[in-house]
Amino acid sequence: MIRNFLVIAVASLLLAGCTEGLTNFDASISVSTVSVSNKDGLCGYSDGEDCHAVFVILTNDGSEDVSTARYYWEAKTENGGVFTSPDVSGPDECAPEGVCELTLKFSVSEGETLTNLVWDGTFNEMDSEIPEY
Repeated sequence: MIRNFLVIAVASLLLAGCTEGLTNFDASISVSTVSVSNKDGLCGYSDGEDCHAVFVILTNDGSEDVSTARYYWEAKTENGGVFTSPDVSGPDECAPEGVCELTLKFSVSEGETLTNLVWDGTFNEMDSEIPEY
């Protein structure tokens, strides 16, 4: 019984240390425009794919940097498709009190239209509707 209590107490303390600082997350994203092209760099190169370039504004009102790494992003389509791992152009991180402009390029199946953009940092998440294009 005492051993279980110690394990729970230690785990609680460790978790408290792991999540400290995550409560100061205060960031948002918005999509300004989207353009579609064929074969743009490594984007849209496979048969049946187009390259959708999503222009994003990330506003960081929090107290910690927000990573813009490609594995945080996914885009969803009106048909339920989910596309991940975009090519990201822009800064690697957005500093506290910063406003950062990014371009995310997703390889999307021909005929699909993106409707929602999501940034998922495990403990924090942001999303934005994508305007019709």
